[in-house]
Amino acid sequence: MKSTILYSILSCMALFTVGCSSSSDDTNTALPHKGAKTVLMQNVADNLPELQSVEKDSMWSVTDGVSVTEVKMVFRTYNTHMLIAEIDLTKGVTLTPSCADNAELPTKLQPLTEQMQALEKAGKTVYAGINGDFFGKGKDGYQSMNVFVKDGKVIKDTYTAGNEGMIIKLKNGDIRIVHPRFFKSYSADIQEAVGGFHALITDGEPNELLAVNDLTMKFNARTFVGLSQDNKKCYLFVVDGGQDDFSKGMRVEDAISICKYAGCHNAVNLDGGASSTFATKDSKGTINVLNKPSNGEQQPVFNGLVVIKKG
Repeated sequence: MKSTILYSILSCMALFTVGCSSSSDDTNTALPHKGAKTVLMQNVADNLPELQSVEKDSMWSVTDGVSVTEVKMVFRTYNTHMLIAEIDLTKGVTLTPSCADNAELPTKLQPLTEQMQALEKAGKTVYAGINGDFFGKGKDGYQSMNVFVKDGKVIKDTYTAGNEGMIIKLKNGDIRIVHPRFFKSYSADIQEAVGGFHALITDGEPNELLAVNDLTMKFNARTFVGLSQDNKKCYLFVVDGGQDDFSKGMRVEDAISICKYAGCHNAVNLDGGASSTFATKDSKGTINVLNKPSNGEQQPVFNGLVVIKKG
């Protein structure tokens, strides 16, 4: 009799232990859409095995046609912080390049928020922005590594070998992502262009020919941009990195996966690391950095890609 009672007690204790042994990751993964609440992140979470759980995904509107989603998630096994701007290009907003002091011929670096303020002083209504192309220093000052066209003026019409994408705005207002080798064929119709580096997705096909090096394979802060198949919706992404407790970052192949399931038909990787910056203008008219740059503060960059009021 005593042995039967003891067995029953031990069995109940074992069941209780098993029931309480699941980790928080298991619990979050069991939640619908791994905890994601926004439609954008639900689609990413449902299709991306590397995304373990979504701790937070909150979305708000900056203006009609521009919304921002802030995401805190466990990606692979790392804490990851990401910001995504969704831009409906049919809603009276468009993209434009920025540069230091909105200069006609830029040769210096400047933080993105100051570049956005310079656009405002020039009469543009800005809403959001990200850092742009990789850059280097030449004999005449700093320059982009890829093609750069601003206000119809060609500032640079060449690109460094390995650069596989650029964002262009045609004179009719249409936005495209194309390979810089097509610049000359588009040049008569290009109003503005900001170059990028790695092609992430081209005509719906993920890039499976990425170079294997530290730039692509290390976890790092990332900035990238994508367009929907009809080119009417644009996505601006910034993933924080280099801060293990807050955000580890991503590899370039991870950025490809995020773009794919966010709805991008074409996408290109921009400058990352300490340059990665995501800024928006608040209701009081102040331009704020929303991400956490890996160097502790926003770094000067050569150019940016900014969402402005059309017209």
